[in-house]
Amino acid sequence: MFDAIDYSSAPAAETALHALFDPVCEAGILTKDELAHLSGEIDELLEVIRNRNRPVEEYWNAFRAQFGFAQQAGEPFPMNAANLCPEPTALLNAANTLRLQYNDNVAQQTRMARGLRVQQLERAREYIAAGLGVSRPSDVALLRNASEANNAVNCGYRGWRAGQPAENVVLWTENHPTNLAAWELRRRGAPFEIRMVNFQYGESDDQIADAFIRNIDVNTRFVSYSAISNGKGFRIPDGVMMRIWDHAARFDHCHVHVDGTMVWGARPVSLEHEPLCHSFVSSCHKWFLGPKETGILYMHPSKVQNFTPSIFAYDYKIEIPEQLPNTALRFELLGQRDDVNIITLAVTQIIWRELALGVGSYNPYQRVQELSNYLVDSLTRRQPPARPWELLTPASPDRRWGIVRVSAPRGSKPPLEQWLFDNKIVGGGGGGDEFRLCPHIYNTRADIDKVVLGMDTWRDSR
Repeated sequence: MFDAIDYSSAPAAETALHALFDPVCEAGILTKDELAHLSGEIDELLEVIRNRNRPVEEYWNAFRAQFGFAQQAGEPFPMNAANLCPEPTALLNAANTLRLQYNDNVAQQTRMARGLRVQQLERAREYIAAGLGVSRPSDVALLRNASEANNAVNCGYRGWRAGQPAENVVLWTENHPTNLAAWELRRRGAPFEIRMVNFQYGESDDQIADAFIRNIDVNTRFVSYSAISNGKGFRIPDGVMMRIWDHAARFDHCHVHVDGTMVWGARPVSLEHEPLCHSFVSSCHKWFLGPKETGILYMHPSKVQNFTPSIFAYDYKIEIPEQLPNTALRFELLGQRDDVNIITLAVTQIIWRELALGVGSYNPYQRVQELSNYLVDSLTRRQPPARPWELLTPASPDRRWGIVRVSAPRGSKPPLEQWLFDNKIVGGGGGGDEFRLCPHIYNTRADIDKVVLGMDTWRDSR
């Protein structure tokens, strides 16, 4: 599931861009000058990504410069990828060009079956599916975020059976609220019980797997967990995921649902290679660096018919289907959408395809892990008189990926995340007496050094 996608036989990025935009240009909807401007900006970004013949930090500094925040001297920089990421300036400019051009021609004929907009949306789905290692694009629904996708699962299931023993849903206590509290809400009107899974971070892989498995039985209809916790950043080990999947496979009616919001863009994802779930969700505006209000829901076709969407409206071709599609597209009956965001999402995937070709420290997924390791080391491996910070995220790299959370008791001071923001250092996250940082590939070691210095200054100012 987390093997890298092989892009060696995929068309070049420029070819993919032209396949997306040339038909629109040939139809006169996008002018040649607009296409040249759009392509030129993306090409410049791609050249930065491809130029790996330089030291690692210099390479990622050059990539950092492709974001608007890098041009804002004296302003806080982002380091909260688990919540929201900026988009590269070239991608934003492309989206703005597309939005202005889209507004010049909103003819319904372009947005119906066989229309040029529909062709672009279908091409976008093909690109995203390929980037997820999914061979059938119709198995991927393009939704508005992972919250909507999670709710399509927990609200859409219609197969509950009353009786004793009650059917059950197995959930990890560190799931996102849309995959935890939302199930509690559904339970008020459906005859199932919830079995909560909890474990200590120091337990072995087998102990963690057993914590799930002992709750899964013939009456289990769903097993659902976050691949990486958005709170403290615990990563469910791959071997644990495999054991959960193998055990759940013993029960035909058991559906394994994985929230991959903290994974997509932080780790490679290949959903059909050694599959570990029946459905997978993610938002695109986080680690994937994509446009807001875009997200994905992958669902294996063998499970789709168990769900009835809570929204029934036009599909992406402005058609009302006579019957629900027998694919993930049944979750896309949402009425008119922001088509430009979805088309921009296709461009985001093209950019990621180039990024993913990097090797070693030039690879974006390895870079995410290296940055979080550097941050953890900077906070915990310290020479006196510097005091280490109390790490709430697991110390072992095998149990985390990208997210780092520490204890930050504030006493009478402002919260650490607010102090760092007010002092123009970083936009992090937190809450209460804790602080979360999520460095991404637009961050550098120098960014981390600056944040850690600021954290020490805040703590020492008591």
